[in-house]
Amino acid sequence: MKLMVAASPIDKQAGSGANRRGRGKGRPFYASSRLAASAVADGCVLVDLSMGGAGNFELLKQALASLGPQPTAKAAGVKTSNDEAKLLAAAFEKVAERYLSDAFAGEFDKLISEYRVMLRENLAKADDAPLRAALNRARLQERILASTQMAEQAEACELLGLSGANPSATMRRKEDRHELLRFTVDGRAVYPLLQFDVEGRRIYPAMSHIIAAKPAEWSDFRLLHWLTREHLDFDDTPGAALGSDPEAVIAAFERETEPAVHG
Repeated sequence: MKLMVAASPIDKQAGSGANRRGRGKGRPFYASSRLAASAVADGCVLVDLSMGGAGNFELLKQALASLGPQPTAKAAGVKTSNDEAKLLAAAFEKVAERYLSDAFAGEFDKLISEYRVMLRENLAKADDAPLRAALNRARLQERILASTQMAEQAEACELLGLSGANPSATMRRKEDRHELLRFTVDGRAVYPLLQFDVEGRRIYPAMSHIIAAKPAEWSDFRLLHWLTREHLDFDDTPGAALGSDPEAVIAAFERETEPAVHG
């Protein structure tokens, strides 16, 4: 959420207790006697605030006083230098930061809370079937990743007995050869631990066979889901049998992915 702030003078038309109205196009989601907010395009929020009221002006005066003396032009009628202009701009930025923090801290907390409520309502009311399907896929992917033990790049190199000098490049070569599955969590590359033969310091060879046999319509998430679900052919999951019975895992995957025959 990005905030765009518009300051307004005292609204003489409305009483001190009247709610403000968001200006411009957008979806209003918060309004009080001093502040109004609307959701606009590109995930931005337009905040229209009033600087009216003796209390607010007192806070503004205190913020200005806290800065101490500021450089000014040497004489009347003399243009302010670029450096002095920058100092003046910085001074006003500090004043605005402190003023907004002191005057509207509680209001901004309420605004953010209302913004989150609006987002949740939008998701709850979504009647777009593709959107619902996409949200369900995203939630399933999050659950799969959260329930799977992962190794980061440096840890993967250590498990394989490889140099950790450049783990990103080392693991990239294995990814390019389709030896293992890779995912991204919080911006970091991670690898499901079930692929690693820890005792043998290698990736289970069955993984490259399975990845090669993966149909085009199967995503890596779908394959990981299959590997981590209990299967009738095994006492546990297919992933748990990669070391003990790799041929059975490959055969089970081929049966899972073979096209259905109609006729």
